[in-house]
Amino acid sequence: MFTHLHENNKQKLNFINSFELLKYGIFIFYKFFILVFAVFAFSIAQAQTVARQHDFEKDMQELLTETPAIQTEFARQHDFEKDAVEEVEASEEFKTEFFPEMTAVQTEKEEPQIPEGMVKIPEGEFLMGSYSGEEDELPDHLVYIKSFFLDAHEVTNEAYSRCHECERGSGGFDTFDRQQPVVYVDWENAESYCNSQNKRLPTEAEWEYAARAGSYDKYSFGNNISLLENYAWLKSNTVDKGLWGARKVSGKLPNRWGVHDLYGNVMEWVQNYYTPDYFPYIREPDLHNGLNSPADNEYPLRVVRGGAWGGLHDAGTPEGVRSAKRYAFTEWTRSFQIGFRCAMDIPE
Repeated sequence: MFTHLHENNKQKLNFINSFELLKYGIFIFYKFFILVFAVFAFSIAQAQTVARQHDFEKDMQELLTETPAIQTEFARQHDFEKDAVEEVEASEEFKTEFFPEMTAVQTEKEEPQIPEGMVKIPEGEFLMGSYSGEEDELPDHLVYIKSFFLDAHEVTNEAYSRCHECERGSGGFDTFDRQQPVVYVDWENAESYCNSQNKRLPTEAEWEYAARAGSYDKYSFGNNISLLENYAWLKSNTVDKGLWGARKVSGKLPNRWGVHDLYGNVMEWVQNYYTPDYFPYIREPDLHNGLNSPADNEYPLRVVRGGAWGGLHDAGTPEGVRSAKRYAFTEWTRSFQIGFRCAMDIPE
């Protein structure tokens, strides 16, 4: 019986050993399969990398082959442009050397020469009038001014004496020095003198524009009245110091546009007839060109600007010389307070 049991146990042990051997064999085969698959995948990846490297080297070779051709074409284009520039410069030198008069004419057309004794007033817009001033300064309104020439100072006795057909009056506080502004000249003679010089009287808008010189304040330099005597002859530095009559022109600082004596010294005729306010100009802006007609044909009033060294109408006070301040006189008036300056259109 023990012998029979021993045989059965031996058979079971042999079966278990065989099964374990089979499992081990399957495990070995599985690992081998994984190894073979990994080697195959690596080989494929390596082959793809080699192919990409080959394509990259091929592309770089083609690029290096094409680059000299591109550089050559660029160099040709650069040389062409350089030659063209040199030809243009040579042409300009030729024209300047052999046609100097033509070059000078072209320059003059581009920038007209400023007449002697005048300054060029730039074009621009400004707010004419004053909402805080007198009633005849209302309403303040925007006005466009074309560039023009303006006398740098008032017309002097010396200059006026060259106009043989021009007349003037005489009286108290008259001026006699050659460099003093001419006074006792009525509107018609002032206009005649300007026309004799191929000039004209400035319009009221041009005069105020030049007086402001880009400023919206009372004066071209601002609102500081303590600076006023640097720019103007007025009562405080003439009558109050025992000086009577107009002073020599250009004795004070010019404004930023180079114009002297727009404030004080003598008042100045302008083209326009006087209106009690600016409402007609709002309705018809062209009236600023000086084409307006008098309100009363029997008693035509012309505008006078700038204030004076002293005299009537508070013309010699700081308020009387403001940029926006207006005066009105009949066009036949001849006064020790009134002179003028001329303007000129710029040829187009």
